[in-house]
Amino acid sequence: MVTSGGGVGNRVLAEALGARIAWWQLGFSTRRVVLRTARRGVRFPDPDVWEVAVDWARRQLGAPRWWRVVRDVGAAALVVVCLAALAVVLADVDGPVAAGGTALACSPLAAWWSTRQSGGAAAVLRLCRDRDGHRPRTPGSAVRATAALVAAGAAAVALVVADADDRAVRPDCPSYALDAPVREWWARGRSGCPAGDSRTGPTGVRHTPWALPEQPTTRPLGDIAYVAPGAGVLLLPSPIFQAWVDGGGPGGPLGEPTDSGDTGLLHYANFRGGSVVLPTGGAAEVHIGQKFAGTRDLDTPCAPLDRPCVTSARAEGGRVRVGWRYGSADAFNVAWWPQDEPWLITGREAAGYGLTLAGLRPATTYLVEVSACHKRFLRRSACTWPSARVAVRVG
Repeated sequence: MVTSGGGVGNRVLAEALGARIAWWQLGFSTRRVVLRTARRGVRFPDPDVWEVAVDWARRQLGAPRWWRVVRDVGAAALVVVCLAALAVVLADVDGPVAAGGTALACSPLAAWWSTRQSGGAAAVLRLCRDRDGHRPRTPGSAVRATAALVAAGAAAVALVVADADDRAVRPDCPSYALDAPVREWWARGRSGCPAGDSRTGPTGVRHTPWALPEQPTTRPLGDIAYVAPGAGVLLLPSPIFQAWVDGGGPGGPLGEPTDSGDTGLLHYANFRGGSVVLPTGGAAEVHIGQKFAGTRDLDTPCAPLDRPCVTSARAEGGRVRVGWRYGSADAFNVAWWPQDEPWLITGREAAGYGLTLAGLRPATTYLVEVSACHKRFLRRSACTWPSARVAVRVG
C-alpha cells in the first residue's frame, strides 16, 4: 500500500500533539518529578507515567524540524505578543518599543526553556537506550545559542529603530523652567516642546510658549499653553490667545477658557463668556456670548467627506443611539460630552457603524463626534479628523 507524504505528515503531527497532551495531563508536579529523577539516572517507578514520559520524549526530540520550530518559536511569539499588548494597554508604551523590549527580554528565556525541555527529554531517553538501542538526537547547544542571539539582536535592532522613530516624531526638547501643571500635562504624552519659560505677560496672564513638531502654516506664531481653572492645561493658537488677552483676558467679557480644539478647517477656543474662532488662512474672530459647538444638523449635507458623517442620533430613555457613515475602516473612535462641560469627555471604540451611549445624565444636551481609524501592526493607528459634532438632548 502506498501512503502519501501528506498523510504521513499529518499522522506524525497528530501523534506528536497526542503525546504532548498526555504529558501535560500528568500535571506540573508529576512532570517535574519525572524529569528530576531522570536527570539523576533513575526511572520513575510508576510504569504508566513512565511510558507517557518516554513517548513524549521521543516526540519531543524526534519530531520533524519544521514542527519543532513552530512549537518553540510559536510559543515564544505568543508570549511576546501578550506581554507587549499588556505594556501598550496598561503602561501606554509605544507599540514598537513594547514589542522590541519584550522580545529582547523573552528571547534568552525562551531559548533556556527550550534547551531545558530538550535536556529533560534526552535524560528520559538515555534510560531507555539499553532496552531498545535508541540514541536520542538533541539539537546542538550552539544552534540554540545562535538562534537566541539572532532573536535578541533582531529585538534590539527593533527597539533602537522604534526609539529613533519616536525621537523623530518628538525630538529632544530644550530645557525650560515650566510651571508644575504644564510639566505634568506634557509628561502625560502631549506632543511638541515648550518654546520658552512659563512667564507672566504685560497684561498679567501667565502662560507658556509652545511649539508643535510640525507647526501648521495656519499658526505661524506657535501655540500658548495656558492653565485654565477647572479645565486644566489648554493649548491655544497664538492669534486666539492674543485676541483673548487684548479683550481683557480672564477679567474681560470672555472670562476664563473652558476648552479648545481643531476641526481640521478651523481652530477655536470656548470661554465662559463666548468664543474665539480662527478660520484657516483668516484672522481670529471674537464672539461674545456665543459658544462654538461646531454642530451640524442631521438633515444637512455632510462636508467635508474625508471623515465620518453622523447620520442619526436618537435619545432612548437614558441612552443615545448614534449612527454614522463612512468608507471602510478598522475601527471608529466615538467621543461624547455634556455641551456645557467639555472637559468631561467620554470615548469608546466601535467596530461597526453605530453605537449606543449609556450612563448619560437626564435633561442634558450632549455633543457627539466620530473619527475613523486604520490600525497598523506595531504602530499607532492612523485616524481621520473627527466628524462634525451633533447635539442630542437626553430626557
